[in-house]
Amino acid sequence: MVDIGFSQEMKMQHSLAPQLYQSLEILQMPIMDLQNLIKQELSENPTLEIINKNEDVNLEVESGTSDQDQFDMEISSYESDNYDYASPSELTEKYQYMMDSLVEEVTLQNHLLQQLDEHVLNEQEKTIAELIIGNIDDDGYLNLNIDELLNTPNFPEIKFYKILKLIQTFEPTGVGARDLKECLLLQLDYKKMMNEDVYTIISEHIDLLGKNKLESISNEMNISLEDVKKNIEIIKLLDPKPGQNISSKNADYIIPEIYVEKNDNDELIVKANDKPYPKLFISQKYLSMLKDKSVTKETKKYIREKISKSKLMIQSIEQRLSIVELVATEILNIQHSFFNKDSDELIPLNMKRIADKLNVHETTVSRAASGKYIQTSRGIFEMKYFFNPAVPTISGRVRSNHYAKNILAKIISREDSKKPYSDSKLSELLKEKDILISRRTVAKYRDQLNILPSNLRKKV
Repeated sequence: MVDIGFSQEMKMQHSLAPQLYQSLEILQMPIMDLQNLIKQELSENPTLEIINKNEDVNLEVESGTSDQDQFDMEISSYESDNYDYASPSELTEKYQYMMDSLVEEVTLQNHLLQQLDEHVLNEQEKTIAELIIGNIDDDGYLNLNIDELLNTPNFPEIKFYKILKLIQTFEPTGVGARDLKECLLLQLDYKKMMNEDVYTIISEHIDLLGKNKLESISNEMNISLEDVKKNIEIIKLLDPKPGQNISSKNADYIIPEIYVEKNDNDELIVKANDKPYPKLFISQKYLSMLKDKSVTKETKKYIREKISKSKLMIQSIEQRLSIVELVATEILNIQHSFFNKDSDELIPLNMKRIADKLNVHETTVSRAASGKYIQTSRGIFEMKYFFNPAVPTISGRVRSNHYAKNILAKIISREDSKKPYSDSKLSELLKEKDILISRRTVAKYRDQLNILPSNLRKKV
């Protein structure tokens, strides 16, 4: 197994070295964002080059040294008979091929990270910010178990909430909210549309609003029905899913980084997809210049700095491929019945279980799963799809929320459209199926399944 090296470094109480910070950043990036980063590095770093996939070049990346002469020797060790000096026209052709193959792509996470770059943060704050952004879903909501983080020894709670408030000021307005109520209130505050009645409707009566019980809101707030309707018109100007304004642009463009397929022995295996990654290597031209006595010390210093950056880029990409494959392998081991089509049910799984298995920090698993996709015989799934908490049952049997959502969808699909079940009734019906969840949880799952509330499902 490759030594991942993220275990101790990811503890947030320690300051991250720039090298580790870039490795973690590359690990978390969606593939399109990584390709754009490679494109930028190729344009700025002359010592980093790409080769065609069919060229047989073995690039060994070693750790650096502070001794300058030894460094020259180390860099020279990259040279191999396999490396042929490419002509300027060949290098230009390869570079242009790379530029043409990389498509500029805007994702919600990339959009937020660009805004993050506009703020001056220390390494710990950047780590927290990237953790938060990496766990914001396509709708713009923070999908992170904060309670688990707060239970982590020495977790910087005050700084976490400070960074969360910062991200909640980013565009699209309402992003980073933990629930619908917070999402709408963030938008009201930003748009200077806040008034006492609108605030009260959202903060105290959002459930009644969802059921269209306007008279109940009127009675609870002791205001006229007409005033309730006027305030609701203001609320209608808000966006319940702000992230869709960004993420929907790229919803149809998915590159799986992992394939789950059967080998010759009919066994399921994980196979990394390295096709989206260009083959990177250190330029022979600049390696030779380090041995050239006519080259000035200043020039050599510049070359060494650029080569160090090239090495770090290559190392980080290789490490990304390794950890994503390791996490996917553990997912396959745990969810084998699902992948093998023996069962449609997912086993309850949290990231800590895989982190403990791989001896890495939980946030490393979160970064590895964020924005990554797995191609299976069942279709393409986001890696985070396979992480789902357990739901309580009457019998004590372990069930996942994925299972509960499937049962909920089936119950609703069979209801009388003239008398659709309320969320309270659905909660009771789920108990008959051994699933013990509250009305609020039913409403949450129903919303995640894009199923309307009962008053809007009713057909006359």
